[in-house]
Amino acid sequence: GYYGTISIGSPPQQFNVVFDTGSADLWVVSSDCRTPNICTNHRQFHTDRSTSYTDKEDESIDVHYGTGHISGRLGLDTVHVAGLTLRDQAVADASTLSRDFIGTPFDGIFGLGLPDLVSSKDFYLPPFYTMIEQRVVSDPVFAMYTREDDGEIDFGGIDTGRYQGDLHYADVQGNKYWAIEMSRWRLAGDKDIGSDAPRTVIVDSGTTLIIVTPTDASLIHSAIPGSVNNGDSTWSVPCDGLDKLQPLVLTIDDQFDLVLQPKDYILQPVGPSSSMCLSGIAGQQLNGNDESWILGDVFLRRFYTVFDVGNKRIGFGASV
Repeated sequence: GYYGTISIGSPPQQFNVVFDTGSADLWVVSSDCRTPNICTNHRQFHTDRSTSYTDKEDESIDVHYGTGHISGRLGLDTVHVAGLTLRDQAVADASTLSRDFIGTPFDGIFGLGLPDLVSSKDFYLPPFYTMIEQRVVSDPVFAMYTREDDGEIDFGGIDTGRYQGDLHYADVQGNKYWAIEMSRWRLAGDKDIGSDAPRTVIVDSGTTLIIVTPTDASLIHSAIPGSVNNGDSTWSVPCDGLDKLQPLVLTIDDQFDLVLQPKDYILQPVGPSSSMCLSGIAGQQLNGNDESWILGDVFLRRFYTVFDVGNKRIGFGASV
């Protein structure tokens, strides 16, 4: 995921956080961290040094991600992000982190999911909903623009200089994930490979790859000569011959197509002298018989993506 700097407390304490549309909680590593081999390399939140911090009397959260989990104490404090100030925002200081967070360049996660995804037993607003309620953003919308090594997040508006053509919108399903309907998908070419079975697709900036069902992953990679299943849900493909591969076309809501070129969905070589490249598409069963896909950073780098909270829809424009 892509991360940036926020500050919490009075006086402000700075942290790097992942801006994650696949979760809805805000947390940073605690000064009371009980997994020191994991916590040592992260900046830690000292709640006792913040005059604006309010303890929520032993309330805690336990958050499970696709990879990793944390647990921590919940409190309220002032949060500064992108020049905006949020008062009494729910913040967890995580005292237990799974080993997945060893060596990560970020100190926490800034959840941008929908309200029903919040982990606290007593409901607290996710940070962007606090921005709306406290009227620190002009419009109830945020947008993401990402490239290979950097990007930007726009709170309260849309940067029209970051995309070309029109924005195409799809309605969000439910009140948990930024999920929309994909009517069908295909690898476009002389012999189309694909499926007309509808899929729910979750737009998740906290996930690196495009996650599809294992069956869909096998189908997609069957069209790539020399592709290899790595056995851990990922695939490798020959680095040469990308110009012969087919674009991946996702049809959303029977209304518009989102097209990923081979250079978009095939990533860097798996090793310094390897002739094989990592595929940006992995196969994974999310929950039980779930047929959902996750559109992670590989997808988001191709499209300027607008998360329209006010109208419960997502917009896509071709990134420039």
